[in-house]
This record gives sequence, structure tokens and C-alpha cells, in this order.
Amino acid sequence: MKLAPDIEDALDRFALEQEITREEALAVIARDWLIGYGYLRADEGEEEGEAE
Repeated sequence: MKLAPDIEDALDRFALEQEITREEALAVIARDWLIGYGYLRADEGEEEGEAE
């Protein structure tokens, strides 16, 4: 997926700060957005041991 350079930079900074991979960062961001806009319940899709 091609993203704008400013989004690419922000995503990389977020992943680095959280000590996660870029793919994990995208998953965190997507999950938070989906919960925030009501498309996903906060308890949906959580695996055992997965904490926020």
C-alpha cells in the first residue's frame, strides 16, 4: 500500500516508539479507529493475552 510521505514517516515513528513492527502498528491504528467509530466493539477480536 502506498501512503503519503508524511503518513509513512508518522507510521514509522509510531512503530519505533511502541517497539512494534510496521504491520503491528497498522493493526493497532486500524483497530483503534474501528472501535472509535463504532465498527468494532472493544472486546471483539481480542486474543488471550492481548492487552491494550
